[in-house]
Amino acid sequence: MTSLPGADLGPFSPLAEDLQGITETLSASRTHRDVVEIVLTSVVQAVGAAVIVLLVDQTHQELKIAGSQGYEDASLPCWQEGSIDNHPLISDLLRTQEAVYFEHAGALGAAYPELESRIGGRTASASAALPMVLDGRPVGIIVLDFKEPHHFTPAERRFLESLSAQCAVALGRAEASRVLEARVVERTRQLEERTQQLEEERAALEAFTRFTELVGSETEVQALVHQAITLLHETCAVQVAHFEREGEVFKLAAWSPSIDPTLLPLLQDGFPLQHSGIAQVLRQNAAAFIDHWQKTGLLIKETGIFQAVAGYPYFVEGELHSVLMIGSQRSATWAEREKGIFQAVGRSLDLALNRAQQTSMLREQRDALDARTQELSVANQELEAFSYSVSHDLRTPVRHMLGFLQLARTSLDGKLDERSSRYLDVVEQAGTQMNGLIDAMLHLSRASQQPLRPQVVDLNELMMQIQTTLLPDLLTRNVQWEVEPLPSVWGDWDALKQVLTELTENALKFTWSRNPAIIRVWAQDLGEAWGVHVQDNGLGFDPRYQKRLFTMFQRLHTVEEANGTGVGLATVRRLILKHGGQMVAEGQVGQGATFGFTLPKRSPGGQTAG
Repeated sequence: MTSLPGADLGPFSPLAEDLQGITETLSASRTHRDVVEIVLTSVVQAVGAAVIVLLVDQTHQELKIAGSQGYEDASLPCWQEGSIDNHPLISDLLRTQEAVYFEHAGALGAAYPELESRIGGRTASASAALPMVLDGRPVGIIVLDFKEPHHFTPAERRFLESLSAQCAVALGRAEASRVLEARVVERTRQLEERTQQLEEERAALEAFTRFTELVGSETEVQALVHQAITLLHETCAVQVAHFEREGEVFKLAAWSPSIDPTLLPLLQDGFPLQHSGIAQVLRQNAAAFIDHWQKTGLLIKETGIFQAVAGYPYFVEGELHSVLMIGSQRSATWAEREKGIFQAVGRSLDLALNRAQQTSMLREQRDALDARTQELSVANQELEAFSYSVSHDLRTPVRHMLGFLQLARTSLDGKLDERSSRYLDVVEQAGTQMNGLIDAMLHLSRASQQPLRPQVVDLNELMMQIQTTLLPDLLTRNVQWEVEPLPSVWGDWDALKQVLTELTENALKFTWSRNPAIIRVWAQDLGEAWGVHVQDNGLGFDPRYQKRLFTMFQRLHTVEEANGTGVGLATVRRLILKHGGQMVAEGQVGQGATFGFTLPKRSPGGQTAG
């Protein structure tokens, strides 16, 4: 068997017996107070000294008196509570962790003169100070004071040092017991709270299930409110009312059948809930439970028939719009079951009301969309009629004008002077330009109405066809092509061919004065889309007017600089928009221009062209 530290007390058998009894008593102690009382009593009985026990606090910076016995002067001038650093003897004792003994008057003052000076020379005739240390950490000290000089025998020293060691162990055990007990209490509290939460959740789930069955298919707001009122009235035995906001007043809109007849007309007249105490709680967007309602400042005196009141707010676009309220006449406090059911019904009604409001909004949007669709259908019919008119009514007179102009030239062959011939040339040019405008308008109309036939389009093959088609018109020009590899995309072959043809022809048109004309075509991977660009080194344009480029009949150059109708880019833009893409353009005057478009990589069905 391993002996206790310092338990070998030699022939001083009475102290050995005392230590054995003290150790057994300490082992049964459970609190700091028990330990201190045992130490105080045992030391006084064993050595006949006054004893004081000081413990290190949780900050490890100060000592607190845990108990004392045998002192006639309650002030205990030499051993006061306070900072460890301010007491040199205690500071040294805890640092060295070794007991110190002062056996005659003046010994303590000689060792610590500043201490004797501070307390005015009032020191004991003999003293002993023993540190209590647990696992290398100071726990406190035990101090013995004698009225007469005292010689500490080896047996007494071993007894006192063993006692301080046993006291430290007992204090550590008591602290561990206290911490464990606190943890048990905290855990018990947590379990109780969790049990309470589970009970609330069970009640809420039960109420939610019942209410969900009732409102699962209902979209009418008033019907939903009445179903909520019925459920709360039947399950909680409360009076229920639903208030809706009218300006700054909340008026009764629906209520349970048992509501007090005296109170009913007052609630129907309404009250300014916005500025009440309960409104402040409701603005937290959660259920508010007010116990002891009669002790609050009543909004309406007649509501004093209720002992407890609760409300659930409903907000629309951040504003308090309506409130569902319940009142109990049976109890001044709300039970957890009632809270759980009210919260569940309140949340369910909130979701149902939101769904009903969204359904109403969708219905309104659908009606508006139907009306807009009808308007667009009429507009399309008018557009078709306009296209027919352009195709027949406008083209025919122009064709007649140009035909008779040619007949006039033939019949007057040789008879026209230079001025008359020039006049006829101007008329012919105007007619030809009118025909071009009519053709461009028809192309624009068809681009808007023609349905797309999406498929995988190889832009390399498409570009080769365009170059082959344009080749005969370029035999007299020096054109340098820089066509990089292009991707395959989802789109309508004919529409994309029209787009690339228009952009390429534009590039060639605005580089007629360049030698060589440099036409660069390339693609850019934009992640979810492809960007396709056509760049030239032609006339360019002023970037201030970039937004006008894709507007119908808008031209940034004179006819002498480049001919055209001002409709081509507008047509191209409509075709790209129908593909789900966008048009882009960059340029500087005299430095060329870059026109391009984007195309989504995925088709509407989610397929990719790769």
